[in-house]
Amino acid sequence: MNTKQKQAWQLKVFPFFTVLGWILISVSFLIGLLLLAPTASGYWGGNAKTLRDAAEAGSILISQIGVLTTIPRWLEPLTFVGVASFMVGIALGFSSIPALLKNRGQILSACFPYIVRK
Repeated sequence: MNTKQKQAWQLKVFPFFTVLGWILISVSFLIGLLLLAPTASGYWGGNAKTLRDAAEAGSILISQIGVLTTIPRWLEPLTFVGVASFMVGIALGFSSIPALLKNRGQILSACFPYIVRK
């Protein structure tokens, strides 16, 4: 019996998905931390409502509210794809367990006569 078994395909691809998930989640967190938080602090923190309402076209306040409304529209789906990728990686890792157990069982079956004889 051949004791060298082919490795489960899930073991080859699950690290890619888990690392991709962590990268996408980290990037979206850093964008939120480094871009959205200071912009929100500048827009909501230092300006009274009357200043925000009276802002003219092309002013800094209008550009800040533009950033605060547009970036979350693509940042949330990016985070969702990151979480989904991470979960796919975990599922692929768990789905490789039956193949690993089958492989170990075949190897043990092949080695058992030699183990018992000695």
